[in-house]
Amino acid sequence: FLSALGLSLEEAALVSCHGREQELIPLLLEGKKVCALLGGRGQLSGLCEKLVFYGLSDVGVTAGERLSYPEERIRRGRPEDFIGKETDSLTIALLERTESGTDRRSLPGLPDDSFSRAKVPMTKEEIRVLSLAKLNLKRDSIVYDIGSGSGSVGIEAALFATEGKVYAIEKKEEAYALTGENARKHRASNLLQIRGEAPEALQELPAPTHAFIGGSSGNLKEIVKLLLEKNPQVRIVINCITLETVSEALETAKEFGFEENEIVQLSAARSKAIGRYHMMMGENPIYIITLQNPQK
Repeated sequence: FLSALGLSLEEAALVSCHGREQELIPLLLEGKKVCALLGGRGQLSGLCEKLVFYGLSDVGVTAGERLSYPEERIRRGRPEDFIGKETDSLTIALLERTESGTDRRSLPGLPDDSFSRAKVPMTKEEIRVLSLAKLNLKRDSIVYDIGSGSGSVGIEAALFATEGKVYAIEKKEEAYALTGENARKHRASNLLQIRGEAPEALQELPAPTHAFIGGSSGNLKEIVKLLLEKNPQVRIVINCITLETVSEALETAKEFGFEENEIVQLSAARSKAIGRYHMMMGENPIYIITLQNPQK
């Protein structure tokens, strides 16, 4: 297929979506050509709908069907050209960006003003960077963002864990909508939203490798208990603003006997121009608590 298009194997990321879930948009945003084996007559149509949804209508799509057979067919177009169209059940698709470069950052730290906020709380950039560093994510991590708020932590986690998934759990309607808006804006296609309150909303989700708790609604112990039942080695990072939440987190850590138990208190200040001068304006101090049991 690639030879027919004048490309070599080394020029594209080769991915199988046959009988398995695999997000292709993160690979595209890393500046790669993506060559994917699809399974199902409507899979290319669904993929192209997702490309349009995340603002990637400029992607070039080439579909190869019945390759090496007399009825072989190779079609080129834009995502809109394939929406609602059936293809052979085993189709190979090549996705190419017309824009050069990459949309991905190698390190976390998206500017706060790149997120829509309204009146929903947001984990600020400095706190977010350290919290993500403490999570120590891998490319294939399965992450829970509990109390997603504006979605800033979950979105940055999704942009890094390109082969994994992030489940953003939020109970408040405005915050849930805002997480979705920001995820679409940043093209975080591997972030899945869950509307509900933890721990109940976590019951049916796959086991996490990592969990960020930005809001627990007073259910911290119950949330941690469920996380450990799903994965005894889950790595948990908790952000606490109030001393009462810090106390609850420490009691929880003691009750469940975490072998790794770290607390970092972080205060950040940003400059604000006042005439010819600059004044440092302090952000709320945050306690970042990391909990994990090592692999036995």
